[in-house]
Amino acid sequence: MSSYGVHVWIAKSLAIGLLVSCGPAISQDTAISQDTAIRSTGIELKAEMGLAGTWKVGYPARTLLSITSGLTPVDGHIEVQTVDGDGVSVVVQNPEWKVRLAKNETMQLEAVVKHGRSNRPIVIRIVDSNQQVLFERSLDAKERGTPIPATQPWIVGIGSDQLQLDQAAMKSAKGTLSEYTTTSLTQPQQLPSSSMSYEGVDLLMLSSRNNTLNRSMSNANTGAIRLWIVRGGRCALTLGGNADSWMEHADFATLMPGVFQGVEKDCDPGRLESFIGSQNPLSKLSCATFLLNSGTIALVSKTPNRMDFPLMGKWAIGSGKVSFLATEIDSPELQAWKSRPEVLKMLLEDQWEKKDQRTDNLAYQGYDDLAGQLNATLDDFPQLTLGNLTSVSIIAGLLCLIIGPFDYFVISKAWKRPRGTWITLIACSIGSCLIVVGLAKSWKPATPCINTLELVDIDYQSQSLTGRGFAHFYGGERGAFDFSAYRRTKANDSEASVSVPLDWFGQPGKGLGGFDSTVATDRGMPTYTIVMMQSDSPKAQPAPSADANTKSTGIYGAGIPAAGTKALFAQWNEAIPIKKESHSLSMVAGSIDLLEGSLANPLDFDLLDGILIYRGRAYSLPTRLRKGDRVPFSSMTLPKDVVRRLQRRQNIGGEERSSPWKPADTDNLDRLLEMITFHQAAGGSSYTSLYNRYLGSLDCSDVIRLDRAILLAEVKDSSLTWSIRRDSIPVQSIEGQRKTFVRLIIPVARSTNAPSNPISPTFK
Repeated sequence: MSSYGVHVWIAKSLAIGLLVSCGPAISQDTAISQDTAIRSTGIELKAEMGLAGTWKVGYPARTLLSITSGLTPVDGHIEVQTVDGDGVSVVVQNPEWKVRLAKNETMQLEAVVKHGRSNRPIVIRIVDSNQQVLFERSLDAKERGTPIPATQPWIVGIGSDQLQLDQAAMKSAKGTLSEYTTTSLTQPQQLPSSSMSYEGVDLLMLSSRNNTLNRSMSNANTGAIRLWIVRGGRCALTLGGNADSWMEHADFATLMPGVFQGVEKDCDPGRLESFIGSQNPLSKLSCATFLLNSGTIALVSKTPNRMDFPLMGKWAIGSGKVSFLATEIDSPELQAWKSRPEVLKMLLEDQWEKKDQRTDNLAYQGYDDLAGQLNATLDDFPQLTLGNLTSVSIIAGLLCLIIGPFDYFVISKAWKRPRGTWITLIACSIGSCLIVVGLAKSWKPATPCINTLELVDIDYQSQSLTGRGFAHFYGGERGAFDFSAYRRTKANDSEASVSVPLDWFGQPGKGLGGFDSTVATDRGMPTYTIVMMQSDSPKAQPAPSADANTKSTGIYGAGIPAAGTKALFAQWNEAIPIKKESHSLSMVAGSIDLLEGSLANPLDFDLLDGILIYRGRAYSLPTRLRKGDRVPFSSMTLPKDVVRRLQRRQNIGGEERSSPWKPADTDNLDRLLEMITFHQAAGGSSYTSLYNRYLGSLDCSDVIRLDRAILLAEVKDSSLTWSIRRDSIPVQSIEGQRKTFVRLIIPVARSTNAPSNPISPTFK
């Protein structure tokens, strides 16, 4: 063989060897890319994530898909592969995400999925009924848009392209992010049809100026906005010259607690100039005039006919809050006004908690948000003992004591048998291993356990129920787990069990399991599946039989290591009739925070250890309030100060002292839920040293300052029944902490002697 032939033979051998050695590492990716290229022939997919390209990590994010078939019809459904809050890969499916296209046909589909990391791949697939992949590809950087942290304040404006919501923003201390992030939606295709898409939004700013947008909104678009507000969203309404077209939508009309009287031009701007202390003149305004029968008016103005109308106000809708300005924030008059940023600041005031320096001292805790403390509390299992440094030190110390001084002084010196140290070494090693194994089995039992917290909101005004369930599951032995949850409901005067949508639950921050964590917790964990429902009013799915092969709403194949845990989240809603005669609460004449009238328990179960909070007062209820029992209130009823109640203040030696909040406390789930519900009313992060941003929609501190009272009480029985399988085999889990609470959101009528539209001294 020639020298050249030898060189060629060597080069070929090295190339073959390199391919053989590297083949296992690259074969999977190569197979996927080639397989995708073959099966995706002719199918085109375009995607846009978030609201105008912006989305929040840890919250449901909208992905608008535009799918075009080629020369072959397409019949399948969409799957989205992403990662959960632990960084574990998860595939999300939805029965509504169907793709049925004829040749050369295009369709649009909206998928709402929660993503636990900002920098992990997001894969879109089209799968047929035989689970064969027809199309698959990862979203590129442009399609992924701009993710923002879970605790970053986010304002979304709906109106014209002149909203300019960032005029009042300031740079953060670190300079990485602005004080808040803004997004403007000006086209109908940018509006989501599911309220889940707004869950990460801190404030929704609505303007009626874009008349084209007003008339092109669908019922799904407007219904999603209304439902999001009812469930705890905060909204700023700015209605002016085009308010008539905006009010044509029934969902929008119900956001206004009063009668629309029309649009008035050339209204007096002087009241607004004086209210914010501006020295800059403002042109006359086009304003929407309403006759309000609820809420608090912060400012009134006059029409050209010298008639008063509310210019600024606020009120509650469900557990949400609405701030109102009777002119469009993007109107030409306000755009030209130099003091416009001050109006924006006034509308943005108190919509989210400002940073408190004391939260910087909790790095050791691993979290700076109440959601982290909730996770830590639910992750505390009574039968599970965690090893600590003391235990390890004792075992290591005993081992060193035996193989050190004991071997030397006793076996070698006293007994004169130095070779016996080999026997003691082996015995000590085996004994230590047995001790460690025994402690592991004792401390970390194989029996599964589940801790749950359920919070059920019942709104008297909208006659609706919204339930939320937080659960931590301890798996015991490792395996792939399936989770389903069912709730009881009445249909045709009989009880039925229906499926409840499930998802993973996470927490913000850089701690273990946080969205910004750099610790890899997904090593060795298999990809699991979530079958969800996206509709705001989904059809109830009956509980399947034990041998059913079809997947209902739930989580399937979630890998949990030995003695590992998994955090889960459930949410459901339904209509619930509440009789008007069950409550007759009103304000005491001459007071703004005292109640009179009566309140009856309208539910079919007892309310335990209830507390009724309105404005700055807290009323203690009977320990057990049975069905139909009525509690009277009068000016003689002596309530407690709400801050004193929430902070557990006591008079010690003539000095008022608050019980300090302990962020590391994981033993008091009742008080933690109370603090999540009334965090700002209790003093916010200044008291707890924690934020309440990730669960901020559950904070009703704004609601109790308006014409709503909140009754918070515990319920004995759980709303949910959990079905758990390990490796497809049903398992019985131990019930750990299991708490269920109900929040009744009750309208408070005005006293007959009170003015119909009271004026608030501040807009807070």
